[in-house]
Amino acid sequence: METNQLPATELIKATREELLKARYTNLSLKGVERVWMNLEKYMQSASIVYFSKDVGMTFLEERYHFAETPNSHSNEDRLRAIQLLADFQTHQRILIRRKSKTSEIAEPFEAVFNAFMDFRKNAGISSRTLESYAIYLERFSQYLLNHAVTHVTEIDVPHIHGFIQSTASAYRTATVYCTSCLLRVLFRYLYERQLITKNLGIFVPSVKCSKKSKIPSAYSQEEIRQLLACIDRGNPKGKRDYAMLLIAVRLGMRASDICGLTFDNFKWESNTIELKQGKTDEPIVLPLLNDVGEAVIDYIKYGRPTVEMKEVFLRLSAPIGQMKAPTLHSVVTHYMSKASITIPEGKKHGPHALRHSLASALLHNNTPMPVISEVLGHTDSDTTSVYLKIDTLHLREYALDVPPVKVLWLGGGLA
Repeated sequence: METNQLPATELIKATREELLKARYTNLSLKGVERVWMNLEKYMQSASIVYFSKDVGMTFLEERYHFAETPNSHSNEDRLRAIQLLADFQTHQRILIRRKSKTSEIAEPFEAVFNAFMDFRKNAGISSRTLESYAIYLERFSQYLLNHAVTHVTEIDVPHIHGFIQSTASAYRTATVYCTSCLLRVLFRYLYERQLITKNLGIFVPSVKCSKKSKIPSAYSQEEIRQLLACIDRGNPKGKRDYAMLLIAVRLGMRASDICGLTFDNFKWESNTIELKQGKTDEPIVLPLLNDVGEAVIDYIKYGRPTVEMKEVFLRLSAPIGQMKAPTLHSVVTHYMSKASITIPEGKKHGPHALRHSLASALLHNNTPMPVISEVLGHTDSDTTSVYLKIDTLHLREYALDVPPVKVLWLGGGLA
């Protein structure tokens, strides 16, 4: 059985055996196994069978308040325990990872790469994209340093191909695609500023990674009703979870945007929710539907902790703070299980699946594509067109009958 299909208990056992093969001592494993033991208890209590990195990060936040103290020495060891499981689950081997340094980009390239980052920032690139740039540039600079390259003028085609190949062996196709895109922009920048003599961007391998090749995960409206109906709204947690899931189901907002909602985003006088989307940095105005508004008010009045914070949706246990997207993912997964909704292997079951489900329902109701784009906050209708794949009921209406095959014998042969 593939490691990504193993239940968490079996995955932990297999990872431990791999660490012992790699000559990890029992003393080294002691701290890791303590985290794994607590992880198993957490997943059992939440009725989660299969491990994912999202589940692991949510566990760290819920159990150790990881988000509030991310740089503590203890949390580094706990994060390492989760990363070991994630690495073995994905690659069937243990990856050796360098610990973060004060300066993430290797020193010989720090000034040049930071100047490139400033250039991209001034060009209007979002903060989230810049964070991704920093990660990819750190990996590239370390690769170059490990191959005795100490200046951008020494970079050559074999270094580019070697780095892409090493990235492909350790990360998903989407990461390789984003890395290759960054390198093309980087080399064009270096060439235009005469820091290198030729544009090496033309030698960066082309990586195909189309979102349109995947069918979005969506659930039927009956399954969505089951999901919402199983939430116990008689306690603060249920009131909060119901309001957040209702926003995802009715308005299709992304998890990060739901968690980041503030009181200022709710325009009660116009019955709208107005915000700037975290992913695209584009403003969006959504209708504050009656059931959504009532659920939010119910939570604020009878479920939200009485603390002075601008964010609406908060953790209920100390230390009180803003809800995070990974936590919301676990919340959705928990209620999916509680509602006994069947989740086929490979089908996503987090907040984004609820967003997909809204798109599917809108398509089924013959909503025009530009309207769906506006509801989902897409700036490009081509992005929305991916959801056409999940409207199988309508696609069947246009399926053509296969004409009968006429078999004729002509001279002893078929015609």
